[in-house]
Amino acid sequence: MKTSHKKVLFKQKIALILFGLFLSFVLLEAGLRLGGFIFLSIQEYRNLQSIKQKGTYHILCLGESTTQGQYPQFLEQVLNQSNIGMRFSVIDKGVAGTNTPVILSKVESYLNEYHPEMVVAMMGCNDGGIMYYQDIYESDTWLFKHCRVYRFGWIIYMHIFKKLKQESILRAAKLNPNKDIVCVDLGQAYCKQGKFSDAEYSYKKAIELNPKNEAAYVGLGWIYLKQGKFSDAEYSYKKAIEISPKNDRAYVELGWIYLNQGKFSDAEDSFKKAIELNLNNDKACAGLGWTYRYQGKFSDAEDLYKKAIELNPNNGNAYIELGWIYLKQGKFSDAEDSYGRAIEFHSKNDRICGAISALYTEMGKSELAKEYAQKADRLRLEYRNLATGKNYRKLKNILDKRGIKLVCVQYPMRNVESLKKIFAQDEGIIFVDNESAFKEALNQASYGEYFVDMFGGDFGHCTKKGNRFLAKNIANTILKRVFRYSPRPQKIIREED
Repeated sequence: MKTSHKKVLFKQKIALILFGLFLSFVLLEAGLRLGGFIFLSIQEYRNLQSIKQKGTYHILCLGESTTQGQYPQFLEQVLNQSNIGMRFSVIDKGVAGTNTPVILSKVESYLNEYHPEMVVAMMGCNDGGIMYYQDIYESDTWLFKHCRVYRFGWIIYMHIFKKLKQESILRAAKLNPNKDIVCVDLGQAYCKQGKFSDAEYSYKKAIELNPKNEAAYVGLGWIYLKQGKFSDAEYSYKKAIEISPKNDRAYVELGWIYLNQGKFSDAEDSFKKAIELNLNNDKACAGLGWTYRYQGKFSDAEDLYKKAIELNPNNGNAYIELGWIYLKQGKFSDAEDSYGRAIEFHSKNDRICGAISALYTEMGKSELAKEYAQKADRLRLEYRNLATGKNYRKLKNILDKRGIKLVCVQYPMRNVESLKKIFAQDEGIIFVDNESAFKEALNQASYGEYFVDMFGGDFGHCTKKGNRFLAKNIANTILKRVFRYSPRPQKIIREED
């Protein structure tokens, strides 16, 4: 009897322990969900300075290639045409190919130089892709997606692992700073931390120690390219090629520099040289495809994109651009087939889902267009890049300290809710929704009237007409929210660029 009683007590204790663990798990899960909300909610925002009623009102625009030389020039025109008794000056500091860490590293210097009253930011599309957890092999499991405790544990583990790896590189470099190879490793570690000035110094130190270190020149070229310093980047990549004439990667990067500058002939030569050196370089094929597409050589571009996909079926950008080539020519069936193959390899790629939505919009299949647009929105929310959100919040904190108004602009066709979720509340922030306005416009026009490509999936770089439309939408939001001026709504008209 005593033995039986002890067994019962033992089972009860085990049950209580298991119940306690389960209860702790549930409470921790709930705590993480509630804690995240509370942490963001208690952020305090400083009172903004009063809007100046006299003189010139300066607006600083931040972003990537969709900003540089694009909508800012039209934004200044539209704002000054509103005749509200104030003169506006818009500063365009967009940089093609950049990302939010680089943008953030330059913000303080921009503010010191231009002293803006407002900052307009449309950024994040180059932050390494939407699939933030792609380096965690557990990220595709149900438990990772739906259990925050489990996901939190994995993220902490990966963060610590990466941190330790970077710190080991830093320690090794500091112990032996005179070796050029170690300096290159140090530069790469600094790049991952977003410390670009330190990375630049490390690469230059490597070159000082060994003028024949091609990896240092390539790293230096990457930093300059991200900052929009094309001439410096070009020099660095050419030096890498001079050291190693068979460096196909340097030729590819050089091709993108020329492409960003509109030097199509030079870009074509660089990409062709990269392919000559490495027939399996899918990025070189895709780059050459871009070059031909910009010159209207659609047949040649089509062949190159197909070659890039053949070499690397995981090249999602090649699928998107191939589909765009077909869409541009009205070959809807071919575009549908291309995107169908793409979704087989990239079922969780929001940009491909967005591209399919754009295709079905063009084909007049509104229900299918809506279905894929909603899927793209879900993927963006589920796999949103945490670096983008972190840097948006850092930007807000920097501007708050100076009393500068922040305007967060969502990309055309994208749902603004994913942008709003970055912040706990929108008090003091102006959000510009470009989804409804552009979708309404595209109900009466083709994609080609508003976009010159489809690099973002459901949007791309705007045509002159598209940039003017984007600028008007941003200006209308600013005038209404900041100056309490209600402009007339935009008329959707078909016009030539």
